[in-house]
Amino acid sequence: MSVASTYAEALYEAAVDRDAVPRVAADLRAFRAAMDDTPELAAVLDNPEIDTGAKKAAVAELTRDAEPLVANFLQVLLDRGRIHEFRAISDAFEDLVARAEGRMTVEAVTAVELPDDIRERVVARLDEVLGRDVELVTIVDPQLVGGMVLRSGGVVVDASIRQRLDDLRRALAAAPVDAGASAS
Repeated sequence: MSVASTYAEALYEAAVDRDAVPRVAADLRAFRAAMDDTPELAAVLDNPEIDTGAKKAAVAELTRDAEPLVANFLQVLLDRGRIHEFRAISDAFEDLVARAEGRMTVEAVTAVELPDDIRERVVARLDEVLGRDVELVTIVDPQLVGGMVLRSGGVVVDASIRQRLDDLRRALAAAPVDAGASAS
C-alpha cells in the first residue's frame, strides 16, 4: 500500500466515523483547487527551506472554515513532511469515496470530441462491464488518429489507431527479411 493510500484510508475512516465524508471530500477538493489555481501556494508548501510553523499558519488560515478533520489532517501532513503527497492522497480519497458510492471515473482519450450518442453507448457499456456507475471524463488528443484509450486508476486499455500503427511498425521492424529472395 502506498503512502498516499495509507493516509487517504485513515482520513476516509475518520470521516466515516464522524459522518462527514461529503464535507471532507468537498474541502479536500477546495484545497486542491487552491493549490492548482495558485502555484505559489504549492511551491511554498513544498519548499523545505520555509519554516513549518509558517506553513502551518498559512494552512490554518486557509482552512479556518473547513471541516476540522481536513484542517487537522493538513497540519499532520505538514508536521510529517508529507504535504508534497497531498495531490496523491486527495486522488486516493476520491477513489475511496467513489468505490463506497459504487461509482468509478474512467478517462477516455479520443482523437476528436465524442458525439453524445457514442459517449452514452461507451458509458452504458462500461457500466455493464464494470458493474458500477461510470463517470466518463473525455480528453481530446488528435495524435491518437482514431480509436480510444481508456484509463482508470492504474489500468489502461489502448484501442487507439496510433497504438495499432506502433504495433505494426514494431512487427515490421522485427520481421525477418529473406535476402535470398529476388524481386521479379
